[in-house]
Amino acid sequence: MSLIYYELKRLVDDYYKCENFTIKEQILFDIKFLTEALIFNEQHNPSIKELINPIS
Repeated sequence: MSLIYYELKRLVDDYYKCENFTIKEQILFDIKFLTEALIFNEQHNPSIKELINPIS
């Protein structure tokens, strides 16, 4: 999971440094895709904390 966070941070850095509009659009698409993947993963794979101490 930390690899996804690392890649997301790198993409955000690339987005702000990029001067080419077309490439910047693609980077933004990739950022949105990874963000959606993280949200999906969090919704479908509860964290260890939730498994140990579930809310009743």
